[in-house]
Amino acid sequence: MSAAIEGGDLLLQTQGLRKSFGGVHAIDGVDFRLGRGELRCLIGPNGAGKSTFFKMLTGQYVPTAGSILFEGADIAGAEAHDIGRRGIGIKNQVPDVFDGVSGRENIYLAARYAHPKRRAGAMVDEVIDRLGIAGFVDGQVGELAHGQRQWVEIGMVMAREPKLVLLDEPSAGMSAEETHRTAELIKEINRTATVVVVEHDMQFIRQIATMVTVFHQGRILVEEVVDKALADSRVRDVYLGRGVA
Repeated sequence: MSAAIEGGDLLLQTQGLRKSFGGVHAIDGVDFRLGRGELRCLIGPNGAGKSTFFKMLTGQYVPTAGSILFEGADIAGAEAHDIGRRGIGIKNQVPDVFDGVSGRENIYLAARYAHPKRRAGAMVDEVIDRLGIAGFVDGQVGELAHGQRQWVEIGMVMAREPKLVLLDEPSAGMSAEETHRTAELIKEINRTATVVVVEHDMQFIRQIATMVTVFHQGRILVEEVVDKALADSRVRDVYLGRGVA
């Protein structure tokens, strides 16, 4: 358990969370706790339930049962825009940007959603500086490299000043250099926001994570510091397709 939670600063908690599709229990009674200021990775083999869990946190799926408490308020089943207004930002695996305008304009539009005009303008400059993307941010997004498009979208999330940032496979499709840069950006985000990352790349996870939550068959299998979790025989078995006892 993290020091943040031990200190009583709980940001997000799920209780008995379930999601069924017909007779299939994609999420089967998950109790999850996240302390303010944490950087947590969610991992697990394909079909483990982590993406379904993630989508319930963001309002894309309505839980079959259970609660999702964010700062003590139950947001289970809330609309995605309501969840966003409460301070939860999400970057999906596929970049959700406007290709026909510049990266700066994309970030401004996101900032304007959450802030008055003057504050939005200042926030754009602050985000560009924090992420170190001034070298390409004025280019049209449709002409940017894959990694640059991803970084623009991270900037869009940051521009709303969320309390919790949810990132879905942020290193997917990136080169080794882009992956390393993305890891540094996530650490920068974590200076001012709590972060949850769904990820498959174990080397990337080692670069960013302290704690990992391992999903298996819709449940939490292991929750531990990253090195201990990745060395756990149960975790190795589920990734090799052996299941667990």
